[in-house]
Amino acid sequence: MSTSAVEMQMPDAIGVDVAGNVLRVELSDGRAISVPADWYPRLAHATEKERANWRIIGRGQGIHWEDIDEDISVQSLLAGNSSGESEASLMKWLKSTSRPTFRPWVGKDYGKESRFGMPARLLILGESHYGDTRRDLTEKVIRDYIEGTGYPFFTKIIRTILGPEVDAYERREQFFDAIAFYNYVQSSVGDTHDTPPTDEMWKDAVDPFLRCLDDLRPTHIVAGGYRLWDHMPAHENIWMLPSIDLIGWFEGVSFPSREPKDTLGCYRHSEGHSVVLATHHPSWIRYQPSVWHPVVKRFLDWR
Repeated sequence: MSTSAVEMQMPDAIGVDVAGNVLRVELSDGRAISVPADWYPRLAHATEKERANWRIIGRGQGIHWEDIDEDISVQSLLAGNSSGESEASLMKWLKSTSRPTFRPWVGKDYGKESRFGMPARLLILGESHYGDTRRDLTEKVIRDYIEGTGYPFFTKIIRTILGPEVDAYERREQFFDAIAFYNYVQSSVGDTHDTPPTDEMWKDAVDPFLRCLDDLRPTHIVAGGYRLWDHMPAHENIWMLPSIDLIGWFEGVSFPSREPKDTLGCYRHSEGHSVVLATHHPSWIRYQPSVWHPVVKRFLDWR
């Protein structure tokens, strides 16, 4: 009895879509395969524009993303193989392109009109992460909070912005759907919350933050903590910009500590500028959402 080998014909890739954390590839044989974008870290760190800039290569046997220099083969997808790039190579690429180590949280409705009357593009800044070094840590922590884990830091932020009497747990999912959140320091600071970032960590955080501004293009930024504010890159004095009279906008509003000129600023990005308000750190034991809410509300009402 004789047998003959039947050569399996590999289908071609004919369509590609990356949405959220899912890479979906349409194949010429009618199938579509979906895998987590996290399997390919460069793709997971790419912006929406970079993800959309793909082309078919190898006569249909692969996909190439020009902006992030990533190639994925149909064979690899069908075999269930993730990226073979080493951690050292990935970290070198992240640093060379000024990309954040910890991906920012971007709510699904960020950029749309908010049901809470907030600006469509509101970015909230935290200071740093502790302990873990996984690249999706910011996203994971917020998902955990939405699903019921108690983080007083986030509860205070919600009550500061929406009002001190608001039921933060009832509003938490809709709130985080509407905003972006980014932890400024891009290294794990230590194992405990009382460990401050080093000077080198502050320095290394500047370029990823500026890239984050260009990627997210927020109109308003609330920076949680004066230590963070004092280590951020030099911001423009908004009272010197004729088109931005934000200092005058706060006439009659009482600030809890620093004067308005010492807690307000402005950054330029690829599509305009972001105005910034710094507050006390929400984890500070004496922080009160009821004290900061009138200031923050006035800030977010500015257009």
